[in-house]
Amino acid sequence: MNKKSTPANQEINSYIIQEDTELLKHLISTYPNKKKPMLKQVMGGGQIRINGDVITQFNHPLKKGNEVQINWAKPSKKVKLQKLNIIYEDQHLIAIEKEAGLLSVASLKEKTKNAVQILKEHMEAIDPRNKVYIIHRLEREASGILLFAKSKEVQEQLQNHWEDYIIDRKYVAIVEGKIKESSHTLRNYLRSNKHNQVFIVDTPDNATEAITHFKLLKQSNAYSMLEFKLETGFKNQIRVQMAHYGFPVTGDKKYTAKKNPLARVALHANLIELKHPINREHLKFELVPPSNFRNLVAKG
Repeated sequence: MNKKSTPANQEINSYIIQEDTELLKHLISTYPNKKKPMLKQVMGGGQIRINGDVITQFNHPLKKGNEVQINWAKPSKKVKLQKLNIIYEDQHLIAIEKEAGLLSVASLKEKTKNAVQILKEHMEAIDPRNKVYIIHRLEREASGILLFAKSKEVQEQLQNHWEDYIIDRKYVAIVEGKIKESSHTLRNYLRSNKHNQVFIVDTPDNATEAITHFKLLKQSNAYSMLEFKLETGFKNQIRVQMAHYGFPVTGDKKYTAKKNPLARVALHANLIELKHPINREHLKFELVPPSNFRNLVAKG
């Protein structure tokens, strides 16, 4: 294997591959004392470089003469693509961090500049056989965690049995005004029209009940940072309900916001916790609220 000589406590291994193989297969045979889930975590954390490039794909082909570098100590930077970062990947799932302003999937007006297309192009560049299937959507105006499947079977399993696998989902938003309650539950009936506008109605006729729980995290004189847990899911649910409640998400002019201090809708999907649909492992992806969110409520 021609490993470079390093001190016994060195946490980075560098060496040259001696025969053609695949990455995960190589790791399992080379490091028999390390459990498979740990090896997958190292790959998903961007801790492996092949010829200098961060590789997270478990079946990435290794060729004789390739240089492998493994950082066992801590993950390197996320895999950065246009308007998104890959924060986790295994042979069945991909989790990304989506920027605000990026569509989850193509629309009639915009066919290519979306998360699915960007991720698909990246995956196919690694291996043309790779496929990407979206599991759920995140509003264009929001940033945060979004999940994808690598097969139609995994996509359908999660979509058709969502409540069996998804343990927790949370959002963070900055709303305009100083909220007095430390926690509260919103219950409204929502309806959308043909123009994709969502609004609150008084009766359940042709409407969907929306239940949103929030708790206060921090506030300044002008803004409150809230954490949301959705009991139901409806397009623009948090934004519509908070506007109706009198505390619109800042930057959300569509739903009555008066200010736009961050030049975006201040909504961020910060947590998804789930049971892996194939191996039943417990997965938890969490992104702290963006620094500009925190700075906004740090001001007195």
